[in-house]
Amino acid sequence: MKSTSIEPAILHNPSAPFSQAMFTPPGAAWLHISGQICAEGSCEAQARTIWSQIALLLKEAGMEITNLVKINQYVVSASDMPAYVKVRNEFLDGHRPANTLVLVPALAGPELLVEVEAIAVKF
Repeated sequence: MKSTSIEPAILHNPSAPFSQAMFTPPGAAWLHISGQICAEGSCEAQARTIWSQIALLLKEAGMEITNLVKINQYVVSASDMPAYVKVRNEFLDGHRPANTLVLVPALAGPELLVEVEAIAVKF
């Protein structure tokens, strides 16, 4: 078993790499990953560190990027969005979890440019 993407034909197909919804059958083990941050470097550098941290947490739980079913992303500056999206897409490598990306005025510290939290499932 695995989680499956829900993509009703009546809804606009997302242009970004995400699914409208993900269905997870009963019996899955859930991993909730707290917001990951990095306090050093550019948005791209922070994103690379954050996604590496997420990959490490998944590995420790016996999971992979493809186990992600939901990601919430917070980016401080619209000008950093292309760099962040580039890194995210490299790590997702075609995987399309449900996705929320929000531009925010600030995170917990002025040096923080991006934060990512995630949910993964394993059968």
